[in-house]
Amino acid sequence: MKPMLKTMVIVAFVSLLVQTVRHAYMLWFEPRGSVLDKYDQPVKSEIASAVSLNELLRRYDPVRKQVDELSKTSSSPAYEQAQKEPYKTEQTLRQAIVEWEEKSKEIRAIRLYSLVAAVLFVMGLLVYKKLNRWLGIPLLIAAFAEFIYWTSPTFIGPTREFDRLLANKLALSIVSLVFLVGAIWFLDIFAEKEASSA
Repeated sequence: MKPMLKTMVIVAFVSLLVQTVRHAYMLWFEPRGSVLDKYDQPVKSEIASAVSLNELLRRYDPVRKQVDELSKTSSSPAYEQAQKEPYKTEQTLRQAIVEWEEKSKEIRAIRLYSLVAAVLFVMGLLVYKKLNRWLGIPLLIAAFAEFIYWTSPTFIGPTREFDRLLANKLALSIVSLVFLVGAIWFLDIFAEKEASSA
């Protein structure tokens, strides 16, 4: 059983360590600007500087009203309207709001499933030590599978919400690594002498 546990621990450790380093790099060191940013429309910089969904909604509301008024009187096709202002700005703001909401849902899911994984982790440790190793191992595998899955990279664009999502994943990766190192120590997984089987 020890060789199997050692192999699983090594795979989990490598996965979590690589993800932690990646999240730290993306959050703190990855260059985000471009020399072409000065040519982008000012709406994109307003979106990037937004600190809340309500702020985006405040910017979206007057533009949406303009679009609604123009749509009542305009006879041009929708594909032509999409290339003109304020339709372009309305679509850009709409997309930013949708992305913000999606990332907020993902952050809530990360926190919920992290709590589930933590409960499985504690149960797995207790069952492994007190009752039966073979019953504790599946709980620990499930816990670390949740940790690794929810800390895995998400491929999205840079916004404040993205930074919040990345910060949550980085924190969870670090906590997961701490839990894994704690489990290695607590369960003596790399101890030289094999304990008698339970």
